[in-house]
Amino acid sequence: MMNLQSKIDAKKEQLADARRDLKSAKADAKVMKDTKTKKVVESKKKAVQRLEEQLMKLEVQATDREENKQIALGTSKLNYLDPRISVAWCKKWGVPIEKIYNKTQREKFAWAIDMADEDYEF
Repeated sequence: MMNLQSKIDAKKEQLADARRDLKSAKADAKVMKDTKTKKVVESKKKAVQRLEEQLMKLEVQATDREENKQIALGTSKLNYLDPRISVAWCKKWGVPIEKIYNKTQREKFAWAIDMADEDYEF
């Protein structure tokens, strides 16, 4: 969590720098009014937008880690959930089964993967 928090802080600093660069590029574009400065402004806007998305992704990742600290998802997924339901959900919403089950679990639940389709009801 400390490592992730340091990444978030570094990304915030990068975002602040990029916004400052964008502001100065906009000021230059107002003064010069040529195509080269407009392209620079557009590239700075894209960079700011990309950094904002990366920051949001890191913050979501931190929230997920914090919320899932006390939950043993692997054990409950294997012992208490019918794999046919999980497979049907994956197929219905287009989630790759590899995201839910690792290779060993996919081999163990091959029967469920083969039989369940997206409209499977338990």
